[in-house]
Amino acid sequence: MTARRLPARLLVLGFALGLAVGPASAQEPAPAPSAPPPAAPTPAGEPRAPEDVTTPDATPDDMPTPRKRGPGIRPRVFGLVGFQSFTAADSFSAVLDTSSGVVFGGGGGLLLGRHLFVDVSVSSFSADGSRVFIADGGEVVDLGIATEVTVRPIDISVGWRFASAPRLGPNGKARLRPVPYGGGGFGFQQYTETSEFASAEDDVSETHGSYHVLGGLELPFSRHLGATAEVLYRWVPDGLGTGGVSSFYDETDLGGAQVRVKVVFTF
Repeated sequence: MTARRLPARLLVLGFALGLAVGPASAQEPAPAPSAPPPAAPTPAGEPRAPEDVTTPDATPDDMPTPRKRGPGIRPRVFGLVGFQSFTAADSFSAVLDTSSGVVFGGGGGLLLGRHLFVDVSVSSFSADGSRVFIADGGEVVDLGIATEVTVRPIDISVGWRFASAPRLGPNGKARLRPVPYGGGGFGFQQYTETSEFASAEDDVSETHGSYHVLGGLELPFSRHLGATAEVLYRWVPDGLGTGGVSSFYDETDLGGAQVRVKVVFTF
């Protein structure tokens, strides 16, 4: 009877173990949660912007538009002093004992950019002499009548400055260098001849057209102040020769050469 009970107990024990192991083996373990993908590395020293913050992209309309600089226009004024030599040397020498003299004047103009300029200048020559008479033999006879001769040209000039691009010096400022220039133009010239005891018919007051060429060198002292050394040659066709001494010497051109120095202030 004991031997029969032992197999029965073994069966009961095996059945109990089967019930305990079966459900546990039937259940599969839940998958472990996956880790988020690693964030992309950012360059050193650059903070990452939060994902919930958006930055608008810059568009061409948002960018500042660079200002285009046109050619600069700078006004300037000047005074001048110089020396005038007239083409009609014999006619002036007969009346004034000289055909040259000192001139004074001034003017103003515009610098258009770095190279182009337009100037208007007025100068004046004045000297005292004596009225003369030409005898039949060509002898010059002094009449003893004091006379004053004044020549006042007005010149309108257009020219070109041969200026190079500015260079900075050791102090960071632009270097001031001499600038050669040349030009030409036209104008008017007034000629007057007056005497204290002469009649109105004997006095002369005429205005003639003129044209000229010029060239010189600018010597800047600063951005605003400078000086120029200039040579101008002027033609005044048919300014003389209608009568008197100039007709005898057959001199008709009232022009001549003028060497002058100008002190210039540029705004």
